[in-house]
Amino acid sequence: MPKFHVKKTTLSEDEKSIVFKGKVIEGPINKGMTLVIPVTEAASIKVKIYDIIHYDDQKDEDKRVGLVIDFNDEPEALDIVMDLNIADESLECL
Repeated sequence: MPKFHVKKTTLSEDEKSIVFKGKVIEGPINKGMTLVIPVTEAASIKVKIYDIIHYDDQKDEDKRVGLVIDFNDEPEALDIVMDLNIADESLECL
């Protein structure tokens, strides 16, 4: 199963999407895949990967890939995910 290690979570410039900066640690990850964000041991949030950004000039290899999650249709979900402050965590993709 594809996995992505999130090093840092940032709000995009338009403030309608989140960028998870990190690196792919297992399998291929593509646009349209679902990223699983654990909230508790029993609950998780599933979000679609809207876009993938490659930061080729990033010196830190752990932040060379950005997974963009668009919350344009669900602004309240954006606040929930930002409040989780995901960093140094590995997430699965479906």
